[in-house]
Amino acid sequence: MIRLKRILVSTDFSDAAAKALPYASSLAREYGAELHVVHVVEDSLYYAQFVYSGAPCDPEMVIGGLVEDRKKQLEALRASLPPELRVTTHLRRGVVADEIIATAAAVDVDLVVIATHGRTGFSHLFFGSVAERVVRLCPCPVLTVREKTHGILQMPAKPGG
Repeated sequence: MIRLKRILVSTDFSDAAAKALPYASSLAREYGAELHVVHVVEDSLYYAQFVYSGAPCDPEMVIGGLVEDRKKQLEALRASLPPELRVTTHLRRGVVADEIIATAAAVDVDLVVIATHGRTGFSHLFFGSVAERVVRLCPCPVLTVREKTHGILQMPAKPGG
């Protein structure tokens, strides 16, 4: 028998990530599991952007502002979820795949739900695949959700909507 006590879903606030959230929420509701939502700020990308652009500002200050903005986005996302769900948010800084895996291990989750962006060719070669790395290295099962779904999961309509 499968028992899910803790489920982790990652978000980068993209349309693709928005497709993974209903799967994670539905599973958490079905199993009575805690839902953990993680967002990772990959500061190395921002540091590189400042170094190469010659921007006359402190990258740590700008990234600090970004972190505060992402905290607000995570809180808004948490508030948008059904109130009966037990939701914890995590904001991490570092390499996205590594931080998702580290959060999964630290929280001792039973399942990770992650979206795939469906990159191919040069984009996949250059950026790699966060989902692919998580699937390969995560200590627990991983459910990947494609950006283009076929309506398999139907979320219940909100009352009055």
